Amino acid sequence: MPVAEVVPTEPKSPRRRAPQKRAEETRELLLDAGTDLFSSLGFDGVSVRTIESHAGVQRGLVAYHFDTKELFWKQVVDRVFGRLSERNAQVIDLMEALPLRERLTLYVTMFVQFSADVPQLNRLMVQEGKAASWRMDYIADTYVKPMRAVAADALGVGIDPHGFYLLVGAGAFVFSVEHECKRVFGIDPRSDEFVNEHAAMVADVMLSRLDAETP
Repeated sequence: MPVAEVVPTEPKSPRRRAPQKRAEETRELLLDAGTDLFSSLGFDGVSVRTIESHAGVQRGLVAYHFDTKELFWKQVVDRVFGRLSERNAQVIDLMEALPLRERLTLYVTMFVQFSADVPQLNRLMVQEGKAASWRMDYIADTYVKPMRAVAADALGVGIDPHGFYLLVGAGAFVFSVEHECKRVFGIDPRSDEFVNEHAAMVADVMLSRLDAETP
């Protein structure tokens, strides 16, 4: 019986994959740079050339990969809030069977830990929250409002402006000004020890408010 000839397939050349890999790496470098610069200087305070220089890439690559500065900014925001959304979904799954006080403690702990891991998110919110703009509308309508609604549903309690900004202010501000904290107190607020202590303190504050409002 004749044996069918096996025609070897040509292995994929690493050279063919290299351009795609380089493009992905360039996009990540640009998004990292955009996250740092938009959160510290604001949209209007950053030029496309500054972003490219900060990322260490050639001129013109923001336009090549993202078309416009406005679309690039949206990609930066989507990436940062996407990370928070993932963390949010994970903790909400864990909260489902817990009593209210434990749900609140777990949610607050998640938010504080995320704020320490990604301080650029709160810095970005401060930059954009200072004035009405299409950017503030995009963040609020696409992410903040839906996430607030999901959190309120998971907690089983309403989240009013006082509670919302109490959590954001107490939970995230110290990480947004980490260099001030290092200079004034000589400690790194993003260290595990500080983050855990801070999360516990913020949770206590939020629980005290809950107790005061519970008949």
